[in-house]
Amino acid sequence: MQPRHVEGEHMEKKVAVTSRRNPSRASRWLLALIAALAAGWLPTPRSSHAVTLTTVAASPGSLSEIRVSGAILPGDADQLAATLQSIEQQGGLPAVGPRAIVSFDSRGGALEEGMRIGRLLRRFGAGTLVRAGDRCLSACALAFVGGTSMGPQGAQPYRRLAIGGQLGFHAFYVMRDPDSRDAATSRARGVTEGRAASAVIIAYVMEMGVDPEDVLRALVRPPEDITYIETAGEFVSLGLCPVDLVAPHVTAAEQATNVCTNASQGVLPAWPDLIVQYTPMEARRLLIGQVAAQAGKANVRSGLATRLQQVLRGGRGTEAIYDELAAAGLPLPAMRARAYHLELPDGRMSCLVTLSPSDRADYGVVLITPTGLVAPRALAPNGCPELFTFGHDEIINPRRLSAGERN
Repeated sequence: MQPRHVEGEHMEKKVAVTSRRNPSRASRWLLALIAALAAGWLPTPRSSHAVTLTTVAASPGSLSEIRVSGAILPGDADQLAATLQSIEQQGGLPAVGPRAIVSFDSRGGALEEGMRIGRLLRRFGAGTLVRAGDRCLSACALAFVGGTSMGPQGAQPYRRLAIGGQLGFHAFYVMRDPDSRDAATSRARGVTEGRAASAVIIAYVMEMGVDPEDVLRALVRPPEDITYIETAGEFVSLGLCPVDLVAPHVTAAEQATNVCTNASQGVLPAWPDLIVQYTPMEARRLLIGQVAAQAGKANVRSGLATRLQQVLRGGRGTEAIYDELAAAGLPLPAMRARAYHLELPDGRMSCLVTLSPSDRADYGVVLITPTGLVAPRALAPNGCPELFTFGHDEIINPRRLSAGERN
């Protein structure tokens, strides 16, 4: 296996993980589930089939990369912890950003061990990556969501999926006893225990700061079906930044529509025909009008309410009062050169987007509901705001078909 480079010159060292340590405190059903997850997609692994860690030493100014490949089995988290500790002892780790990168190429393995690796990565502050041509499925995907970056406000997600790489989740059941006389009853029992483990998985991904919606969707499908992460909306909900994603060819109105559909988590439709362009001043007045309407419903009688009405009647001070409201904590977007308003015909939600004509990654958005202005339901992952320029349901990372599926 050739080492993968993050940047700069590297020295490599391969460490084959062969040691094993069985978790003595695990309950019998969890041990069975661990075995089931590995057996669901892999032959029963022997100790020689453990993950292989390939460590790429960092050159000055770059990050160390640890490549994890092969089946994930009990004891692998300890080996990875030792490698991360060795990197930490070398010193020079950045105070902000990921402290190392862990890239994955694994079809899965032991459920509990995947979650142990994810928690380890989160504690250490290591980012995660799946490169083009690699795959990270099942227990590997659970480990992957632990990718973390350290920042001034604490831990932040740092998960990168290259276009052409595969990340997939699936449901599972405990393998039935092959000697059982009642195969149907045995399988039903396995499915029941698998559902119990699904609750553990949901709690885990929420602990990792992941919206559980897409993972939950995978867990309710048949165990043999893998849910691959393909659409822009799925990238957003899992906090994934795409690597090597080609920018779409869209108009400003289409981009504004896509920002709205992503910010509303798909509630607002991708209908550019419904969008209306506003000048920045018109956009400010629209949003100030929403604030004034809510103040009126609440029967607010104050100097601010009076000023809002004066501005709406054509008085001066639109920009000043808009900035005051934003400084007071209202979710008002900073104004750019262009503004667009998307509204559903039934009036239950609308969206206002401000765009920079020269930088697609520079935009602001606010949702407008019957109860007032609200912040976006979803935000683009840190480091890739351009993800919102794609449609919420647009496939940006199509799954590669196996040779059997192509035939």
